[in-house]
Amino acid sequence: MKLNQIYLGDAFKLIQQIDDKSADLIIVDPTYNFNPYTGRDTGKNIIAKRRYIENLNDLDCCAFNPLEFLNLIRPKMKRFYGYFFCNKKLLKAYLDFADYNKLTFDVLVMAKNNPIPAYKGHHLPDLEYIVLIRESKTYFSQNEDFDNYRKFYLKSCKQGIHPAEKPAALLERFIKISSRPNDLILDCFAGSGSTLIAAQKLKRNFIGFEIDKRYFDMINERLMNSKNQLDLFNE
Repeated sequence: MKLNQIYLGDAFKLIQQIDDKSADLIIVDPTYNFNPYTGRDTGKNIIAKRRYIENLNDLDCCAFNPLEFLNLIRPKMKRFYGYFFCNKKLLKAYLDFADYNKLTFDVLVMAKNNPIPAYKGHHLPDLEYIVLIRESKTYFSQNEDFDNYRKFYLKSCKQGIHPAEKPAALLERFIKISSRPNDLILDCFAGSGSTLIAAQKLKRNFIGFEIDKRYFDMINERLMNSKNQLDLFNE
């Protein structure tokens, strides 16, 4: 596969085309496991929840097997190293994978300041988890700004261009800490393309996959615009 490209198609098929032991770091927001018709919320709460999750379901974002995915990408990494966004339901699967394979792990949290208003019988669903899983002897910078090492990140829930869009500033933190310039960053579920744009900005190589043609086209446009801005800045 060519570097610094976004590819259209199913991630599980495209991953198999990546050269073994080529990627330095994966930052990925895989699909979650949601069911919009469960839970005890009623009225406006459940309507808002259903609309949000059905939007994700349209993007094939409601059924996912973490173990299958992790085992598929493992041979593509030079050393296993990744940041994996997940919800509470899938958190244990990532931790079990790390524990079984004797890999180091840590859990970071992204909090939403305006979550789905679903709280009857439970706390608000205002957290997303990011599991860092890494093999020994992987790179971890000690020279970044102090705040880049925090495990907590507060996300504004303003409407983005993708229902699961992640903050560029958070993705840049991960790239700065866990990779060097010219390293290869992999994102198998590119969504809005923010990880790829962050990698481009920080002078890393990247490969991205996106299954939805609408977002694939949007990512290409965003990457082109970002590159043009960087070229102007560097003139």
